[in-house]
Amino acid sequence: MIKEQQLVKALDNSEGIILITEPDGTIVFVNKTFEKVYGYTREEVTGQKPSVLKSGFHTKKFYDELWETIGSGKSWSGDIVNRTKSGEIITERASISPIFSDDNSKISGFIAVKYNVSERKKLKAQLEEREQLFEKLFENSPVGIFFLEAQKSEGELNDFLIEQANLKSSSIFNRISFIGQKLSGVLKNQNIPGLLNEHRTQQHGEDVFEWENLCDGKVLEFKLFSLGGVKYCLLISDVSIKVNMENRLKESEAHLRELNDTKDKIFSIIAHDLRNPFQTIIGFASLLSDGIEDQSIPEIKQMANRISSMSEQTYKLLDDLLTWSKSQLGQLKPVHVKIELRNLVEKCYKQLGMIAEKKNILLKNDLPEGLFVKADKDMLEFIVRNLVHNGIKFTRNGGSVRCYSAMEATQILLHIEDTGIGIQKVKQKEIFSLSGNISTTGTSEEAGTGLGLMLSKQMVDLNKGRIWVTSEPGVGSCFTVAFDAMK
Repeated sequence: MIKEQQLVKALDNSEGIILITEPDGTIVFVNKTFEKVYGYTREEVTGQKPSVLKSGFHTKKFYDELWETIGSGKSWSGDIVNRTKSGEIITERASISPIFSDDNSKISGFIAVKYNVSERKKLKAQLEEREQLFEKLFENSPVGIFFLEAQKSEGELNDFLIEQANLKSSSIFNRISFIGQKLSGVLKNQNIPGLLNEHRTQQHGEDVFEWENLCDGKVLEFKLFSLGGVKYCLLISDVSIKVNMENRLKESEAHLRELNDTKDKIFSIIAHDLRNPFQTIIGFASLLSDGIEDQSIPEIKQMANRISSMSEQTYKLLDDLLTWSKSQLGQLKPVHVKIELRNLVEKCYKQLGMIAEKKNILLKNDLPEGLFVKADKDMLEFIVRNLVHNGIKFTRNGGSVRCYSAMEATQILLHIEDTGIGIQKVKQKEIFSLSGNISTTGTSEEAGTGLGLMLSKQMVDLNKGRIWVTSEPGVGSCFTVAFDAMK
C-alpha cells in the first residue's frame, strides 16, 4: 500500500502541474511544479478555489460546461488560459478527472494534470509567422526562385524536377505552370550536366553554379546551390535592363571619346589647316600689292593661281566645318525627295571639271537615265561631290573617275570608282570615322580637311542609306552608296 508521504513525493517530482480539489472545488493539494509555474506556495492556495487562477479569458459558459462534464463523472481535457501570481498569462493543456470513493458510489474530489504549453504555443506562433514571412518573401521576391529535386540516373545527376516556383519566375519565362516540369525543358533543352560542369565554383566550401544565358530575348543570370540532400534552389535574375544600361554607358563613353577626338581635330584644323592658307593668300596678295609693277605677266598669273587655289581650299574647309557643326548641333534634317541620279552626278562633274582637267582625269558618267532614289538632294550632292573630289585627288594624271549603278533588292547602288593609289586594308575599317579619317595629301599635293568622308557617312546614315569602300593599293578604290529606289 502506497503511503500518503510517498504519493506526495511522487506527485512533487512530476513534470506536470497537479492540482487536487474537494468535490466543491476547494484546493487540497498542489505539487511543486504548480508552485514553480504559478508562483503561489502550497499553503497560499490550499483552501482556495481554482477561480483564484482565472485570467478572464474564458466565458462563464466555458466553466459551466467543464464542471458539468466532470460533475457527471466524466473526464475533461482541453486548453485553459490562467493567470499566475505575478499576473503572467499562461496556456495549459489540462486533463481533469473525478476521484471516486472506495465503493465508486460518489465523487470524492477531482484531480487536474496540466502542462504549461505557453512556450510551445509561442514557438508555434513564431514558426507560423516565419513561414508566412517566408511565403511573402518567396512570392514577392524580385528574382525568380525554383525549388528543385535532383534527378539521378545510375548515381549521376542528369536533371532537376521543379517542385515550387514563385510569381517572378512566371513573368521571367512568360509561362504559368512549372510544377513537375524538368529544368532542362524550361531552359530550352539545356544539357544540365554539361552546364553544371562548366560553371561549377566553390563558395564557403560548397558547390555553387553560376551562369548567364539568353532566353527569349532576355539576358538571364542563374545561381544554383544545394539545400541538402537532393534538394536545390535556383535563383533567376532578369538582367536585360542592366545589360542594356551597361551597353548604353559604353556607347556614351565611346561617343564622348569621339566628341573629344572631334574637338581636338577641329582645334587642329583651325590652328593649322585654316591659318596656313590665309598666310599663303596674304603673302601672295602682299607681293601683288607692293610690287606688281616689278612682276612679269607669267609671275602675276602664277601668284593669282596660287591665291585662287588657296581660296578654293579654304572655302571648302570652311564649308566642311560649317556642315560638321550643323551635324553636331542636330541641325542636319534630311528632306527626302525623288532624285534622278544621272543628272545629279553630271552636276557634280561640272563643278569639279576644272580640277579634273588640271590633272587630265577623265570623268565618266555611266548611269542610265530615269534612275531615281529617295534622299535629301543637298546631302546627296555633298556625298557625291566629296567622293568624286576624293577620286580626282588621289588619282594620278591621266587616270579616270567613273560613276555607275547596280540594283540590290529595293535599293540602288551608286558606285564611284577611281584608278587612284588605293587605300591600305588597315585604314579601310576606320576611314569613315574621325579617328581614322586623317587629312591626306593628294597625288598633286592637294590639301584636304579629313572631314569629308566622316560627313558623308553621317549624311548617308541620316538618309537611312549605306556606304562602304573596296580598295586595292596601287589599283584604285570604289566607294558605294546605297539608297532606296523610287519609281
